Amino acid sequence: MLTILYTAIFIFLIYKLKWFRLEGVSRRVLSGIFIIKILAGTMMMLIYTHYYKTRENADIFKYFDDGKIIYKSLSDNPSDYFSIITGIGSDSEHLEKYYSECSFWHKSFNYELFNDNRTVIRFNAIVMLFSFGYFSVHTVFMAFLSFLGLFAVFKILLPFMKNKKWLLIAGLFFIPSVLLHSSSVLKEGLLMFNLGFLFYFVYKLSTENKRIALNMILISILFLFMIIVKLYVLIAVIPGLIILFVFNRFGTKFHFIKFAAIHLLIILLALNSKYIIPPYDFPLIMAQKQKDFITYTNSLDQVGSKIYLPPIEPTATSIVANCPNALYNAAFRPHLFEADTFMMLLSALENTVFLLFFILCIVFGSFKKIRSFPLLYFAISFTLILFCISGLTTPVLGALVRYKSPALPFLFMGLSLILDYDKLIGKLSYIFPFLKPKSSPHE
Repeated sequence: MLTILYTAIFIFLIYKLKWFRLEGVSRRVLSGIFIIKILAGTMMMLIYTHYYKTRENADIFKYFDDGKIIYKSLSDNPSDYFSIITGIGSDSEHLEKYYSECSFWHKSFNYELFNDNRTVIRFNAIVMLFSFGYFSVHTVFMAFLSFLGLFAVFKILLPFMKNKKWLLIAGLFFIPSVLLHSSSVLKEGLLMFNLGFLFYFVYKLSTENKRIALNMILISILFLFMIIVKLYVLIAVIPGLIILFVFNRFGTKFHFIKFAAIHLLIILLALNSKYIIPPYDFPLIMAQKQKDFITYTNSLDQVGSKIYLPPIEPTATSIVANCPNALYNAAFRPHLFEADTFMMLLSALENTVFLLFFILCIVFGSFKKIRSFPLLYFAISFTLILFCISGLTTPVLGALVRYKSPALPFLFMGLSLILDYDKLIGKLSYIFPFLKPKSSPHE
């Protein structure tokens, strides 16, 4: 009953809030997308229940179970709960009695970075206030948060792609790996919420001269929140956000030179970070993270999708030299010939569809008709960097599919901006006469 109640409340908000009002997209469609996300989250719960023999090995359940332990502190001492949730005084020794019961509050490898396990554990402990321990309610909350983030991206893109509306809906909301992982009680749901709104407010700041102070405050909050959700995604998206802001504010003249210069500067700063912020040596962190992931994977009894990764050294040259292999793994694996489970087959089909869509956009694309080079360059930047980071450090294809998934809606965005929809329909109409090219003032 609680699951139905909260689903109804969120659908009510979709129907009543002005922010969800879009020309050509009904509230019924948006509500349907939200319900599909809930079903996807439920499907992931069933998959994790079937695939993992113990809850401690299932990410969906292990953070939920730790959240229960933190929530228990509320009945013991409300001030303890407040301290743990807010982080204010959370290092107090007497709170260790809760942390010691948790299985994943502490990480073996932190690399002097924030432990992002605690963010999703805290999320579950907060939602416990409303769920009373029912897991399905947490799925509804996470599905709604990720829906909000993706809808924020949709609001920005729709004016540029009005005659590709249904294609845009399919590409943003229904990419299988994005749909499944962001709708589940995982970090990816919080990540898509944060990433979507960070993109939304940076775009607003770069194109509008109103509410500048408010937009900057919200961007700062989202920036800080991203640090505690998925720092590596923040690192990957920063160059693209800078590109988005600079190009929208100052124009796209010499756009390729600007794009290359901004990335060259940021890459040089990252590869020499130990001289700028001594505790944080980016090449060393990458090399150590890869080594630890491989060591952890080798310690497990059975990992069906384990792959070989060439060891990277903590040097700039080693990281750059291994990027092509990382990009290949992230973009094309798993492929159809190595898919031996349902989830692997789904991921392989997803990669194949993206490859075919890429070819389609090149053949039927038109760079002259691209209506937003800032959005295109953002997509290129974020996708390439996230694919490189994920591919360099992840020796398990199942994990790689999940870690690269935040970039996929934006990869789809970039390809869709290139696609000349009327040209494609015009060619298809020779085969299917009932199809007619539709001219649109927005293309």
